[in-house]
Amino acid sequence: MFSDSSKPKYLEMAETFRKDILSGVYQEGSRLPSDEVIAKTYGINKRTVAAGMAQLVAEGLLTRAPKRGSVVVRQKIVQRHSDMIACVAPWGNDVYGNMEMEISEQTLKRGFYSFWLPGSICSHGFANPEYKPFRQFLEYMINELPYGMILFGDRFFPYDVIERNLSKVGKLVFICYYVHSRELPANYVLIDFEAAAEKAVTCFAKNNHRKMTFLASPIRTYRKYDKKTPQHDYHEALKKACGRMGLEYDGEIPEMLWKSTPEELPGILREIKKRKITAAALSYDAIIYGSYAPAIREVQLSIPEELSVIGLFDTRGNDSGLTTLNIQERTIAATAAEMLFEESNEYKKIYIAPELVERSSVIKL
Repeated sequence: MFSDSSKPKYLEMAETFRKDILSGVYQEGSRLPSDEVIAKTYGINKRTVAAGMAQLVAEGLLTRAPKRGSVVVRQKIVQRHSDMIACVAPWGNDVYGNMEMEISEQTLKRGFYSFWLPGSICSHGFANPEYKPFRQFLEYMINELPYGMILFGDRFFPYDVIERNLSKVGKLVFICYYVHSRELPANYVLIDFEAAAEKAVTCFAKNNHRKMTFLASPIRTYRKYDKKTPQHDYHEALKKACGRMGLEYDGEIPEMLWKSTPEELPGILREIKKRKITAAALSYDAIIYGSYAPAIREVQLSIPEELSVIGLFDTRGNDSGLTTLNIQERTIAATAAEMLFEESNEYKKIYIAPELVERSSVIKL
């Protein structure tokens, strides 16, 4: 039986036999026990055995064939990775465009090229975990044996596809978010929501606001998919920052918004006015210009006169007048690219603090 519950069983099984092959327990030409025997010995099913053996085949240690079983073909892992850096991230605004440009330039400097999963497929995949082309395209990219992958670890990213194919990828870097239930052998360059919350709450406090909330985005729910969104991390960070600085944080408003329909939005915004909340952090910049705009007009909520707001990402530019938190996307992208080409085999997790860009959507009370 395997004991490390944080690691998938097929990876533990693969690691066990990898060590045996590399240490000489199984010599070149040796046949491993059958899948049935391995499954019974380790208390796993044959499908798990097959997934683990696939890792060793990808590393060039084994061949597998019906009736012949698993045969050791060499006792040294063969690196066969291509010069491709496979990248998966959202698209559609300057922030992600800047990331794409920075990563592409950094990889070209080192003699590699970046290949991006098409934006239209990304948009559907990040919004719907059951969108099959997203998973299929990701599998296709992995089968090209990329030198590395840079991945936006959002809620509906198919982490299981990566786990199943770890040996086919040289190096992994997750950027901006990572909401999987367990960590993978990868580097991480993530948005520092603690720092973002600290800066937002400090800005409101110095402008004499005493009660704030979080204008969150409605969350789609799907059966089997219960991961929390990155919004929850920001929400929790805002709550803590308010506690430290003596501001009252209304956590009921985001809870209502997460479950809301478009028809319910006006009522929630009226509740904000009724509760005399004067400030709000936004889950992203465009929320007050896009999906919430009709409801804001309907209830005649005046920004910033009635509600001062601070955005996130900095996608609207100076002309918008929106005070916001720039996530430093070029720094995130450059750091991710640098991690791919480091000699070190140690895994790191780095948090990048957003920068407050003060414009005119926060007024002094």
